[in-house]
Amino acid sequence: MVVVRRLVLVLAIAFTIVCSSATTASSLSLYATNWRSSIISIAPATNAVAVKVFNGGEAIQLTTEPGHTVLIAGYRNEPYLRVTETGAVQANLKSPTWWSNKSATGSGAIPDSADPAAEPEWRTVGNNGSVVWHDHRIHAMPGVTTGTDWTVLVTVDGMPLVIRGQLTKLPSHGPLLELLLAIFTAGAIVTLGFRRAWTTSSTALLFGAALAIVVAVGGWAATPSGFTHPWLSLLASILAGVLSVACLALHGFSRRVRVVAMVSAVAALAWWVALNFSALTAVFVPNTFAAGVVQFAVGLGLGIVVGVAVTIIVSGGFFENNAPDQAVVDTGNDAAV
Repeated sequence: MVVVRRLVLVLAIAFTIVCSSATTASSLSLYATNWRSSIISIAPATNAVAVKVFNGGEAIQLTTEPGHTVLIAGYRNEPYLRVTETGAVQANLKSPTWWSNKSATGSGAIPDSADPAAEPEWRTVGNNGSVVWHDHRIHAMPGVTTGTDWTVLVTVDGMPLVIRGQLTKLPSHGPLLELLLAIFTAGAIVTLGFRRAWTTSSTALLFGAALAIVVAVGGWAATPSGFTHPWLSLLASILAGVLSVACLALHGFSRRVRVVAMVSAVAALAWWVALNFSALTAVFVPNTFAAGVVQFAVGLGLGIVVGVAVTIIVSGGFFENNAPDQAVVDTGNDAAV
């Protein structure tokens, strides 16, 4: 069928975009994960600094109270980062740690000028007294399968401070409920679509896109400074929303135009689902919303994509303007039967 070929083509294009533009594992981004990195102790106890670990250890944040000076040691105990009394955040460009931490796997190129024994070359990278950095000591590196303890050394006003933590691998989340939700949603859309295909499909896509946008904004807000924001997820959700609104706006147009708009909206929402699919089995999801909320949205989005796609395929498109809410078997042309 013509409509089926169009659907396959658009979905193939969307899949190609995902594969070619997805953020690589070596970039500084937060990912859905089953690893938990937690702080066990900070000794000696102090009110001068506050420390927070993000999303399974992908990032660590140290916030300094005004009037205190903090020096963070690198992997070779060299000066790596510091916060001055005025709140200026500075990085030592001579520190090999500074260059190694520019990638999630530590595979970043370290220039010959980097020398842990050299006099520090400080560059100001912030001014609010808070520094967020990626630290290979506190997260699971490639090939690591078991948990371990970790230590980060800090000096506060010239006094040593030891931050101790633990890295633990947690069991994966079982996505049974989300998959059942997807099956139920798809079945409901297909069932309702037999009588009101256009209205059912358009409404479902608009709802799914709106939920995707909300979740994407939550992921954006949860990304700390210095890390790549999930702009692809936000782009896919907004694109799905725009195309879903277009489906409603094109209600009175020809079947060909409406079907192309509908298939494009399905492809955009499918793109968003693909980008967030790993959240279905993860314990920690980088989002301001709880992991369960994100998993619900992905499961629902998956069901909407499948349900609307099946509705388009089995109907072959939609009637012309005189009966736009009914399905029709495709005959290979645009005439309603």
